[in-house]
Amino acid sequence: MKVIGIDAATWDMIKPHRDELPNFDRLMEACDYKTVTVEETPKSAPLWTSIFTGLSQDEHNHKDFVVGDELQKREDIDGDFVWEVMDDVDLKILQIPAVIPPINYNTEYEAEGFGVSSDLDELEADRGKLIKKSKEVLEDDPEFFAVVFMQLDRVSHFYWNDKELILEWYKKMDEVLGELLEYYDFESDEPLIVLSDHGFAEFGEGRVQTLPEETPHGKLEGDHHEDAVLITKNVDFEIDQPEDVAKAILNHYDYDYPEHN
Repeated sequence: MKVIGIDAATWDMIKPHRDELPNFDRLMEACDYKTVTVEETPKSAPLWTSIFTGLSQDEHNHKDFVVGDELQKREDIDGDFVWEVMDDVDLKILQIPAVIPPINYNTEYEAEGFGVSSDLDELEADRGKLIKKSKEVLEDDPEFFAVVFMQLDRVSHFYWNDKELILEWYKKMDEVLGELLEYYDFESDEPLIVLSDHGFAEFGEGRVQTLPEETPHGKLEGDHHEDAVLITKNVDFEIDQPEDVAKAILNHYDYDYPEHN
């Protein structure tokens, strides 16, 4: 099973530009796809935690990368990630942005700028580096592989009104898909999930404001939106909310969903 996350991807950019995004287009032709409207707070740290624990935000109680003045750690999250539960599955996990720096499991990777840079050159360097590492891992053909690319989120926050630049970065994410999908057989029955944690929109257009408009890195042009992207193939489990992704993963590997205290 393969899970490819593209933080902040939105159908509002993908659907109008399918002819310029051949790998998104291929996925939409070959797979099922839908919008997942996030009912809880559309922020990356708690959403990726829900996606890979199967717990709602109220259950895992993980609010953000930083709470107060404290950088949150894995130990602050109340719940088990799927890779901590599936002890007899050959799995590799890359760059899950539940905390800073992002989580790796059974492999090592150090993101440029700790995965939260807003510098375009650094983001591009990290994108290329993460593609290379992902391909190295996929060469070993693990039973379960998950990776999240965060660069689009950072670009969208600061450059959302520059649609030419934003489209350029969607093309870069499309290239990511092309590189990684070389390791997926569309004729097989292997499950595939490609998703975002939340969508994106002009600042103030989402259901809730998730970040201040003025930040130490500059003024934000875009903010998170509750409508996330979900693309699946060979997934025999209904995914309606982020936490359903982990349940679909555990269901595929015949693991019971662990009880949460």
